[in-house]
Amino acid sequence: MSVIPMPERGAELERGADLERELIDCRAALSQATHRLIEQEKLAALGALTPGLSHDISTPIGIAVTAASGASENAMALTRKLGSEKVSRGELLSLAAQMTAACNLVSDNLARAAELIASFKTLAVDQASELEMQLDLADYLRRIVRVHHPPLRAARVNVEIDAPERLDARASGGLFSQIVSNLLMNSVAHAFEGVEDRRIVIKLWVDEGKIFLRHADNGRGATLEVRERLFEPLFTTGREKGGSGLGLHIAETASRQMGGHIALEDNGGTGLSFLLELPLR
Repeated sequence: MSVIPMPERGAELERGADLERELIDCRAALSQATHRLIEQEKLAALGALTPGLSHDISTPIGIAVTAASGASENAMALTRKLGSEKVSRGELLSLAAQMTAACNLVSDNLARAAELIASFKTLAVDQASELEMQLDLADYLRRIVRVHHPPLRAARVNVEIDAPERLDARASGGLFSQIVSNLLMNSVAHAFEGVEDRRIVIKLWVDEGKIFLRHADNGRGATLEVRERLFEPLFTTGREKGGSGLGLHIAETASRQMGGHIALEDNGGTGLSFLLELPLR
């Protein structure tokens, strides 16, 4: 009777150990690649706001320049009137009123441009940091939404903010802005296909020592299968439109880094509703 040689036990163990090491290396490489993609997505999301914001800033600046030119012409006209032999009180009052209106237009539009620049600067600087700081979260929320006006306007989406006048808390502005920004852009990208009246309601409140933020849209909603996978990294229903599948994963990760969590609510109606819960410090 011939004996069939069996593989040596040591060789099997060695091959198993090699496969395990390869698996560990693959997982580490995947984790690093996902981390790099997330960081790139954060920068890309911020960069995507720049063209629209540039337009929103250039518009009030253009109006201010035009108004300043008008004020200069009125000032020269006033100088000529004062140098002439005959000048009526009515003419002087009319020129003075025109100059005042032009100056108010310059001031209002420069203030508008400065506010947009300050909001974007705050968002850009804070997103690069995860440090906690003392914030008025209600005002901070309004600033974040204001910076997103260009893509929201382009998508014909109206945002309603229901928040207290002030909400003082110690929190990471960078992480908070990442959460709100990704929720907004997720709705813009996926929620409203085939929907005419496009609305997002963001409610911010405090209850029993916790901060709550609800982001609800009136869009087309999602199937049960999609709802169960919304926070998975690289999962997207809009790959053909350039979706990365990282937006909601970034929001979920940021919420955990802030000591809280975010969940999809069962609102029983149209659209999607996300509830963010954070500790009040």
